[in-house]
Amino acid sequence: MTILDTIAMPSDLARLSRQEMTQLAGELRARIVNTCSVTGGHLAANLGVVEMTLALLRVFHPPDDKILWDVSHQTYAYKLLTGRNDRFCTLRQHDGISGFSKRSESRYDAYGAGHAGTALSAALGMAVARDRRGEPHHVVAVVGDAAAGCGIALEALNNLATTTR
Repeated sequence: MTILDTIAMPSDLARLSRQEMTQLAGELRARIVNTCSVTGGHLAANLGVVEMTLALLRVFHPPDDKILWDVSHQTYAYKLLTGRNDRFCTLRQHDGISGFSKRSESRYDAYGAGHAGTALSAALGMAVARDRRGEPHHVVAVVGDAAAGCGIALEALNNLATTTR
């Protein structure tokens, strides 16, 4: 049995040592490569965010905390660690799990996206709504793949600068 096989939800990561987290990172990469070699998918983007995904899930606590992935084609490790390990072999297949975040697929997917640059604006909107309701959760936007250079992302940064609690 692998460490990955023992992870049913993100809170399971809290019990792992640093050495086990390193081993898990390798297991995640192997699972992603093996699956994508059969189903196709976004390989490089997902291999590059494994440790970042592990760190996010050790610090933040979805689904209470909202993690928004810009473009979201780099969510494969996130999917594996948020209850979709057993279905990961269906990635990008008919009736399988999506290659992107998909709110209808999992309560851990706070935002469904397929276009670059939208996560910052969406996160700002979620954070403002959270603050107005007096809720304590975090909202995190994961921006990559040059999405920060998109006009909508730059507009969101301007709005962040002027939005107050």
